[in-house]
Parts: sequence; structure tokens; C-alpha cells
Amino acid sequence: MFDLFVIALLCLIYAKGTRTLLAYQDREQRWRGADANKRERIVREECAWRVLGRLVGAAGLAIGAFTVASAGLAVMWALVAWRLLKPIKSEMTEACGYRSTGSDDEAPYSW
Repeated sequence: MFDLFVIALLCLIYAKGTRTLLAYQDREQRWRGADANKRERIVREECAWRVLGRLVGAAGLAIGAFTVASAGLAVMWALVAWRLLKPIKSEMTEACGYRSTGSDDEAPYSW
């Protein structure tokens, strides 16, 4: 039963990730054609994907830290995982606080 859940979850992640990668390729075109509300949504969606990527990376490092034989490597991997998770709060605060002017010459938001 757990295997089916994992397979379904991986299929969902693959589908959403593929869609996001395709959308990222035409990001500048979407940015130019968007109004202020859509631009703010674009920034928040990109922040959400960054947070998910950080969580997946940190989870992989944490699993590696628990499975590695050396205590020194385990501590190092745990610290790296913590450093991946630490900036999430500030990134989310910054992305949620972003306000677009809606002007045509507004530069795309960059991290």
C-alpha cells in the first residue's frame, strides 16, 4: 500500500516539475504579459518551488546522515541539511512581501 502511495506521489511530482520547467522557459514572456497581481503570483510560485527543492535536498541529506557509518560525516551532512533549511523563512517573507508596480519596464524578480 505504501508503495502505491509513493509511486503516485512521484508521478505527481514529475508532472508538476515538468510543467514548472516548461513554464520557466518562457518566464520572461509571461512576466512581460502579466499585470501586477499575476507578477506577484509568479514570484510566490517560484518561491514555493524553491522551498520544496530545499526540503527535498535537506531530506536527502538527513537520510544520508542516518545511513552513513561515520559519525563525523553524519554530523557534517546534518549541518548542511540545516543550512539548507535555515533561509526558507526569510525567502518566504521576502516573496510574500513583494509588491509589483505593474509597469512595462519592471525587471523580473530575481533571487
